[in-house]
Amino acid sequence: MYYSIYPKLRAIYSFLPTKKEEESLIKARGLSGFNKRIRELNILKRFPLKDNNIERHFTIIPFELGIVVYNRLSGSPKDFFRNYMRLYELKDIKSVLHGGRGRYFLFIEKENPTLSEIDDSLKDGFWGEAWCKCYYRYQDTEKISDIEISLDHYYYRMLLKASNKLPLSDRVQIKEFILNWIDLQNKVWLYRLKEYYSMETFEIKRFLIPEGDVYQNIESALGVTRIFMINEFYKVCYKDFKMKMFSMRSILAFFILLNLKIEKILSIYNAKLLDIEEERIKTLIGIF
Repeated sequence: MYYSIYPKLRAIYSFLPTKKEEESLIKARGLSGFNKRIRELNILKRFPLKDNNIERHFTIIPFELGIVVYNRLSGSPKDFFRNYMRLYELKDIKSVLHGGRGRYFLFIEKENPTLSEIDDSLKDGFWGEAWCKCYYRYQDTEKISDIEISLDHYYYRMLLKASNKLPLSDRVQIKEFILNWIDLQNKVWLYRLKEYYSMETFEIKRFLIPEGDVYQNIESALGVTRIFMINEFYKVCYKDFKMKMFSMRSILAFFILLNLKIEKILSIYNAKLLDIEEERIKTLIGIF
């Protein structure tokens, strides 16, 4: 089945925004200049704008493409990829918790749901185990971050668990990939909590995803900035996508690459909305 998916993803990759296109968007004069130049991107030849809602259009591309890939998979790879796609459910939950609306799966249809209503929606089903524990903790601390951290941890734990059912040829490669992903994210937390909050190691550990080398060796681990993490993970994913052909690892690497590219475009868009100067945008998104 990978032989019918990988070539199509390889073709789509050729449409993703290049560094030259990103720099063109940064140099655009104001929001009107940005809106004009964004319509010239190759990616919009592959995924044409359906309306003028640029932010929603780009946000939904990885999700809709993920559904297409999911429908082409079968057996344990399909089950594993379904667990990966729950990343979009997690994004929606966080959005609703902060007073927004879901973009992918609308858990709560009404505007401004109460936490009690969110609880009713999530206490059963896939997220139920993690939600019940973190919501109980939230009732003591009243910190939304306690919910978000617990759900993040649960997501990666279940993703690793799902990888155990993959064929052996995929299993080892995917586990290594996920643990690299976790380690880089933990390094960002390590840097942020030490640099900006002066937290001690025992305090930091609660925030880290409890898998991988960084978590196990937190005393000696070094933190990194988010920009460094993004650039490093992009290199890893690019190599995996090109070299680990016809495997679940190459598919997962592609979707990480796609999400990183989309996030960069949306960061430029939001910077233009705020009228941030060109050099500052480059620093924020990691173009030097």
